Amino acid sequence: MDDTRRAILRWMTGVMEAKSWSAGGWARLAGVTATNLTRFLRDPVMGSVPSADTLARLARVAGSEPRFLDDHAYAPVSRVPVLSLEQAHIFLDLGRRAGEAFLAGALKDGSASVAMDGRTSRRAFALRILSKSLDAAGVLPRDCVVLEPLDVLTPQAGDVVVTVGEGTICGYRFFPPHLMPVSTDPECRPTAFDRAHVAGVAVHVVRALRM
Repeated sequence: MDDTRRAILRWMTGVMEAKSWSAGGWARLAGVTATNLTRFLRDPVMGSVPSADTLARLARVAGSEPRFLDDHAYAPVSRVPVLSLEQAHIFLDLGRRAGEAFLAGALKDGSASVAMDGRTSRRAFALRILSKSLDAAGVLPRDCVVLEPLDVLTPQAGDVVVTVGEGTICGYRFFPPHLMPVSTDPECRPTAFDRAHVAGVAVHVVRALRM
């Protein structure tokens, strides 16, 4: 088996195992014909390799892509969708499996996304900060913050957590039992953790230098 086929096979079987997807289920999510996957999986040495378009559709839904380069030289890359405030409220009201399907659908639909070095959970997503609540700590309005929800990552003292409210997305430092702003805006005030609508724990920040 050549290196290209090996890389595609390793990626496809890894995705299906990690997400508990069948070939048919993955194909339905991606909008491709299941035989494009099953033919190759049954005979990865001689079977037809899925087309570039099929692989792209599968990758959008999976949030990852085949690694054709040396895995030891390049870390694995995954993608998480950037949700709007409205999408964040919808996602946070969904159960675990429905939430994962919602995020996969956002990637499939061409939503903005963030590339992450290394692994994230299937429930990771990103939001754009809409306030100055952490500007004095270097997290500015319009910064894109990648989050793991509370059922995946429990916040520890000093962590950055992000809340979603009516018309705003704010970041805070968590100092139990409070969320503390680190802000130049005197209107930003501490709030009780158990009274806030916490979207998740921040694990990564991305900043665009030009919009």
